[in-house]
Amino acid sequence: MEIRKGWRADLDPKIQVVRELVGQYGARLLAAGGVFAELAATSGPEHWAADGVHPTPAGHAALAAAWLRLVD
Repeated sequence: MEIRKGWRADLDPKIQVVRELVGQYGARLLAAGGVFAELAATSGPEHWAADGVHPTPAGHAALAAAWLRLVD
């Protein structure tokens, strides 16, 4: 889990920039981390992203469904 803390230290500033751009341009944001956190709370994270980063087929399907709900 220590390596994931390093990922967050690198990733969080980038997420912040994306959020600022979303606000600036009125874009829609699919907060994938939140989607995966909710899913993982009920079934475990490995089902959705086996290595903690890259989505499994189920993870890709969940993201696609979330995107469709967002833009519908």
